[in-house]
Amino acid sequence: MANDAATIERASKKCAELRDLPKGWQFKFDNDDRVYFLKDDISTYNHPTLGGLPKPWILKMVRSLGTWSVDYYNRDTGATSAKDPRFLESTLSKHASVAPRELRISASSTRNTNLDLDQMQRNPIGNRNIRDQYEVVHAIDPGDGTLGAMNGGVFVVRIKNLPSKLFIEKRFKPDPGLNELFRKEIRMLHKVRHPALTSYSAGFINGLNLSVYIEFCDRGSLNDMINKYVEKVYTVPKPMPSEAFIWHAFGGLADALAYLQTGSSWLHKPNPQIKRDWVPILHRDIKPDNVLLRSRSTVGSSKYFYCILSDFGLACEDYPYDHPDADGHQISGHQLGTYSFCAPELCYNLGKEEGALTRGSKFPPGQRHTGKSDVWSLGVCIYALGKIFPSAEYAHLAMGKQPPVDICPKGACKWTSQVSRRKMYPYQISRKYSDELREGVIRATEWNLEERPDAVQLVRELEVLQRQAGFLTQQDAEPLPDWCTRKHEYFAKAEKAERDKRR
Repeated sequence: MANDAATIERASKKCAELRDLPKGWQFKFDNDDRVYFLKDDISTYNHPTLGGLPKPWILKMVRSLGTWSVDYYNRDTGATSAKDPRFLESTLSKHASVAPRELRISASSTRNTNLDLDQMQRNPIGNRNIRDQYEVVHAIDPGDGTLGAMNGGVFVVRIKNLPSKLFIEKRFKPDPGLNELFRKEIRMLHKVRHPALTSYSAGFINGLNLSVYIEFCDRGSLNDMINKYVEKVYTVPKPMPSEAFIWHAFGGLADALAYLQTGSSWLHKPNPQIKRDWVPILHRDIKPDNVLLRSRSTVGSSKYFYCILSDFGLACEDYPYDHPDADGHQISGHQLGTYSFCAPELCYNLGKEEGALTRGSKFPPGQRHTGKSDVWSLGVCIYALGKIFPSAEYAHLAMGKQPPVDICPKGACKWTSQVSRRKMYPYQISRKYSDELREGVIRATEWNLEERPDAVQLVRELEVLQRQAGFLTQQDAEPLPDWCTRKHEYFAKAEKAERDKRR
């Protein structure tokens, strides 16, 4: 098959997998009409982002009914298919058969189903170190504190013998003083099951050796997306995220908070029940960096990415203060979380409170993280998405309204003052968007704690507002531009590293 420009363009239009390539990558056909991918000095039959196809499938140009098309081709049977064989039932079953026993559920599961998540099986938390069952594809944090002082490393990994399925491994430092905190995080991730919450895959607790394996979100974070739009802030006309996507993110993440508070999903469900014996969970660190984006399993799907609330390192179950399992920070009132995203009730109205020497370490007297402070943090994340300010972290803060350094020891409370928030209040997103969406953001960021909706109330209010705005479904929704999210090439990098080792 000729590799002329016209042929390449036609093939790209007909096959979504060929359009879904990271920057700098291209594809061509070999002498047998099989697709291969190339960039610089790398040439491979495996897609750099999606990974290789399960044997005996390949991607090639085939002739059918007098026309040429790029299809998935079974070299054993000669059958062709337009459906990605990576997610065929037979492929998932084979994954389970070749995976280690303790990882068979992880190897054969997929999030994109209509099954009730409560009914889906999960690997139990083991007591044996299973790191030798995985291979590291990429080091996000090698363990030097890049992503947090408590991390022993954050890695993109894959189960050995399953080359096209990625996970995130979070290792915990072998610190006896923090061991129980780490155990709680693993148990919490194993417990929560919601489409907009990071999905547990596997984990183990082996003395001071602890790791948790969670789903890999391939499209980066909400903060990455915001920064991509910021790069084009001087473009005319200025590009902004589509309103349909913002509703999609807002509603799904609000429902995730409602689930954390009640154990049930409420979005578009008329009569959900608070789960019996459920202990409410506080996230305590909601920010655009902790909202991850994950592709649909169907390559080229027109539906928006999944928006996933991640990083439960600071989360806790919200027990009463006199309960033996109550969180220490909730009891003491010590500051916790990303200060710039703390709700106003967790901030000082500088100049009025006494005890300035404690302002750098504790929240105002009587104030703690609550379900409603999580709602406020989500609200300012959506505000940042609908505002596109050069830094998502400061979109809702008046940069010129910082507290004087002399009353803020060590600068610790620089962004825990009410004054920097009050100057920007109420938080109004771009007028490009509907009044209903603007109202939703204002409601989530209501200054008065008593008047701010809790997560369940917010979900119900957003349902009404979204219906009134005419954005109830994604049908005919404005697509996101290809440049606004990242595309990884971990598979290609891993393959190149293996080749380099053999040389």
